[in-house]
Amino acid sequence: MNLKRGLIIILVVVGAGWVIRQSVQEHPEDELIRDLVRERQQQEASEAVAPVRTEPSSDMVVSLIPEGKVWFVGKYEDGGGVEIPFQPGYRPEKSTDETPVEENPGFVGAEACQECHEEKYHSFLATGHYKTSRPVNEQTIDGRFDKGFNGFQTSDPNVSFEMIHRGNEFLQQVHFFDWSFEVPMEIIMGSSKMAQTYLYWHRDRLYQHNVTHITDGDQWINSPGYIDGDAAYARPIPQRCLDCHLTYFDYRGNRNRYTPGSLILGVTCERCHGPAEGHVNHHRDHRDAENAVAITNPADLDRKLQMDICGQCHGGSRELKGDALSFRPGDPLEDHYFPPDNQQDAKNSVHTSNQLNRLAESVCFQQSQMTCVDCHDPHHNERGDDQLFSNRCMTCHENESDCGYYPQEGVDFGSNCIDCHMPRRSTENLRLESVEGDVFPPLRDHKIRIDEAATQRYLESLQGSR
Repeated sequence: MNLKRGLIIILVVVGAGWVIRQSVQEHPEDELIRDLVRERQQQEASEAVAPVRTEPSSDMVVSLIPEGKVWFVGKYEDGGGVEIPFQPGYRPEKSTDETPVEENPGFVGAEACQECHEEKYHSFLATGHYKTSRPVNEQTIDGRFDKGFNGFQTSDPNVSFEMIHRGNEFLQQVHFFDWSFEVPMEIIMGSSKMAQTYLYWHRDRLYQHNVTHITDGDQWINSPGYIDGDAAYARPIPQRCLDCHLTYFDYRGNRNRYTPGSLILGVTCERCHGPAEGHVNHHRDHRDAENAVAITNPADLDRKLQMDICGQCHGGSRELKGDALSFRPGDPLEDHYFPPDNQQDAKNSVHTSNQLNRLAESVCFQQSQMTCVDCHDPHHNERGDDQLFSNRCMTCHENESDCGYYPQEGVDFGSNCIDCHMPRRSTENLRLESVEGDVFPPLRDHKIRIDEAATQRYLESLQGSR
């Protein structure tokens, strides 16, 4: 019996070998193709896990600047260079310390609000406030990562950048002469209205990337304030930056140290309504309660205090009087922030078109009780809807004949009040450098006024589109 079973196995093996040999002999190119496919798969797998980790060449200056714990790498004959907070030849390190140093005062995140406010929660996810900081992933990051569209060449032929998507990582690869290194893109700052810039962790410190993606033109460009031709990756992110881009973070001091696991990204519900832990816990225990407990409804505040909530981030370049996130809805703005520099904030800056103060200069504002939410619904994405905003103008201006240019043939004055009375403008305070010249993204001016130059531009644009 065993002999018979053995003979059968031998016959099966010999037969299978003959079939395979015949197949290869009849179609030798199939085996060649399989070999090529295996070789390519191995190459791709190798590329997918092999980060660029090289040390600067011997003809480069490598020095540690002790004061800021920043490494400088440059050339003896060149004033430009690389600034990084991690040792050249290595990558930024992940923090292993997730223990907060401060007690969370009750911030729970927008997901907790979803339990009772599902409709508002889902519409809010599309807003610029929610998107003003996000984790980097395929769904959130802008810009192209395919060859030919993923590079940025500076005015220095020896300094360039390449945006890389490898596995689950998005990276900026820096090329400085014959030296290259990589920095992971981990947090997006900016809602994509104008741009996205990127942050990365080195231990428990947050730093900004050199290269930003600008929405206009879908291009990679130097981050605001960066000098073209350098590769600067040591700009620390102070708490005032996060104060206007996040809901909560645990600040560990020393300018840019934070507990990585503490971050609640986006400017969400609690920045306008206050920390919601007490509110959520109460209403989980009292499902039938009709009156909201332990939460602030901005509509119940007087006009100034309502406006002060928005003024935290839309009131000019205000510096903190204490630590970030100490403001609570209902507090006077001046208790937590210094007044802005009026001369500086007469123009747009990289972060704000100073909406609060510019709106306060408007006759519309001075002759009414209007607030920001009369024009903006914070729970919905209304960006770019000129008709919608114009309809809100018409709630006070009952007829388009109120316009001094009315009537004109072919012009629907009620369809776009915005471009004439609140034109976009760009200034040198908002400048991004590139080899092709400086870029000045425009921002909407919130001083509502009669602007004849803007009106003429708008009317001419209508004529040109006919």
